[in-house]
Amino acid sequence: MPRKAAGPVYVKTYSEGEIFLYGGERRALVRVGGRAAGERARVSGGRLIVYGEAHDLKRFITYWYAAETEKIARALVPAWSKKLRVRPLAITVKYMRTRWGSCSSAGRISLNLRLSMLSPDVAEYVIVHELCHMKQMNHSDLFWNEVRSALPEATTLRKKLRAEEREAVL
Repeated sequence: MPRKAAGPVYVKTYSEGEIFLYGGERRALVRVGGRAAGERARVSGGRLIVYGEAHDLKRFITYWYAAETEKIARALVPAWSKKLRVRPLAITVKYMRTRWGSCSSAGRISLNLRLSMLSPDVAEYVIVHELCHMKQMNHSDLFWNEVRSALPEATTLRKKLRAEEREAVL
């Protein structure tokens, strides 16, 4: 994916009431001491509820976003792979500072763990974008034709990604 567009940089302090994106919507951070049945975090209404001590919040939130992004990938990659007639060798979710995803020439797809912060349609666009790289390993006109063929609204979704990514930070 192309580098992030310039814009305001949000620095997280992981303090009570701080806003985090999930599914493209703003959620206020609420810390609850202890743990609820093995959960580290969950969304409830307009809140991101995190269980644990203050010094654990960043780590727990990061793990939670990674797990949520893995759920998105498990839900979308098989169907889109079939539709696009590609077979990724592996899907990895990890922290990526400046990219939303990548595709190696060997067919390994990496997705940014922050993908679950984005609106569902934008997260889907990122996944389709990376899968299309299995057909065109560049950003040529042929590549963009593949993306738009799969997702006719790709141009709009790309703009929406640029708008949302400014707040999709950890």
